[in-house]
Amino acid sequence: KTLRENPFDDNGAGTLTTTELERGLEIVRPTQRSTYKFFAFAMVLFLVQVLAGILSAEDFLEGGAGTTMVRVLGLSIPFTVVRSWHTILQIYWFFMCWVGYTIFFLPRLSRVPRGQQMLIHVLFGISVLVGAGALFGIYFGQMGHLTNDWVSYWFGSQGWEFVELGRFWHILMLVAFLLWIAIIFRGVRPWITKQNLWSVPAWLFYGSAIMGLFLFFGLGATVRDNFAISDYWRWMTVHMWVEVTFEVFTTCIVGYMLVQMGLLNRAMAERVIFLAVMLFLVTAVVGISHNFYWIAKPTGVIALGSIFSTLQVLPLLLITLDAWRMRQEKVQASGNVIQGKQRFVMDGVWLFIL
Repeated sequence: KTLRENPFDDNGAGTLTTTELERGLEIVRPTQRSTYKFFAFAMVLFLVQVLAGILSAEDFLEGGAGTTMVRVLGLSIPFTVVRSWHTILQIYWFFMCWVGYTIFFLPRLSRVPRGQQMLIHVLFGISVLVGAGALFGIYFGQMGHLTNDWVSYWFGSQGWEFVELGRFWHILMLVAFLLWIAIIFRGVRPWITKQNLWSVPAWLFYGSAIMGLFLFFGLGATVRDNFAISDYWRWMTVHMWVEVTFEVFTTCIVGYMLVQMGLLNRAMAERVIFLAVMLFLVTAVVGISHNFYWIAKPTGVIALGSIFSTLQVLPLLLITLDAWRMRQEKVQASGNVIQGKQRFVMDGVWLFIL
């Protein structure tokens, strides 16, 4: 019942689409079913993030806890708490989506390693623990319920913008990232060879590893160092990790899924991923200067950073246009085949009449 061809082989014959899944042409393996809970958890986090954004906007406009917050929740939560929830969850919920769909497609590439499902369950448990710990820790820490400074810093809130979660939850989130990278590596290890070192499945591992590596920048922000140095590492987490590595990984995963669906061949996807990495190395460093308004840099520097920052999404645009063009060519080719069959039939009928 499974599709025999692999879309990442050189022939590019196999595809995996939602239609095939719905028709039962592809077996949904236990490790794939284990990813469903990540998507459910992501939806819960998304709803909490949207609610926190609405409440923080109302709080900001009314100059205090609005009537909606009191009416819906029955309590008044400070603006700093709901804003921290809103900013931290907007990253965490789509990290859960990343985990879900990357692990879901791994059995398509190679045989599922032993113990893979157990690691997925452990990853989900750590992810839920980090999410709950960050939400409750931020609330109790900023509300002053954690009177001990050490406990408040480690389990409450670090106090850095966009890195509000406690230090312990921050480190535990890094552990979750590393476990996710290990699961991906176990799934794509047969592809990391000399012949396929830069293949799309290998880039799936490289992209996730880059994200995990850059997340470690946040550990450089400590309470003992000079504020400028600590804020620099916080700034690196926000702008280099979020604005740069996300584009590279997104290009890898979009190319991966487009190849799976038969809309791109392997060579086209790898070419665009290489372009994304080159732009990551060239434009990312200059592109982050669009944030330099807060250190009073000249307008020309900010404008240059804005231009290069815009180029970071160019690979996604190119890979989407390639997929659209390939789809149009396939539709046109199938139409030509149908016309050819009709002409062949009509020629046979006409010759029979004659």
